[in-house]
Amino acid sequence: NPDAVFAVPDQPAIQCGLLERIGEDGGILTPAVCEALPPLIIGVCECRPIESVTPAPVAVENPPCSICGEGKEVGNPDAVFAVPDQPAIQCGLLERIGEDGGILTPAVCEALPPLIIGVCECRPIESVTPAPVA
Repeated sequence: NPDAVFAVPDQPAIQCGLLERIGEDGGILTPAVCEALPPLIIGVCECRPIESVTPAPVAVENPPCSICGEGKEVGNPDAVFAVPDQPAIQCGLLERIGEDGGILTPAVCEALPPLIIGVCECRPIESVTPAPVA
């Protein structure tokens, strides 16, 4: 009951709803006070379990992209691209991840070409001309 008033001797009275907000905001009540309050306020404030609401997962779908840049492809799929604090990855696998979409954000796709062009030996995509049919 957020409108109920909790009072202890030699302390100002406070509405349960306000006390709850102060506790949720953190910083004012010490951990020791937070641990001590529940048995003191449960009857007055009519405390009850919080009903948990699990939000529906939000699918973030990133579009497919070329990690070498538009019109280019990886020339050395076995080469390994690595940056500090990230796992190393073969250029061919990174290219497939980009082409499949979903994982790499557009910002990452834009940032990758100058970083990988040398390691992955990025080159213009070769157009394949079909052989004439006799």
